Amino acid sequence: MIKTSAKTLSKSEVDKIDSSYVRGVDKWRRMYAGIASNLEMFEKDIIYLRIENTERKFPSDYKTALETVKTWIEFNKELCDAKGFVVSFYGTKSTGFVLNHEEQKDKNRIRKVVEELKSSIKQKSELINIFSGFL
Repeated sequence: MIKTSAKTLSKSEVDKIDSSYVRGVDKWRRMYAGIASNLEMFEKDIIYLRIENTERKFPSDYKTALETVKTWIEFNKELCDAKGFVVSFYGTKSTGFVLNHEEQKDKNRIRKVVEELKSSIKQKSELINIFSGFL
């Protein structure tokens, strides 16, 4: 049996990967689907994600967890050697928004969206589910 050392990324490496992924990929899911994911840790070839989910489009289930992990791996070569994952789902009211041209003229609509965002920031996130698995 050949032993290989498991890969672990430093906090600064994780933060850099997380920031890049959120700005380049995850922002679309945050604005349009009500789901936001963040890389919390990559330790001993295991990906640890935190997902905040409104459940507007995606349920907080194993399938969503696995699909999200696979997307993280697809867009981050540093995670390609992952052997497994742990995903924690938290409930939230909002992860972002998009206003079309007409909605931008509606001050009441803007006020409602801003209040929703403020409310979600103040709210304590409630743990909904934790899923883990092998890749």
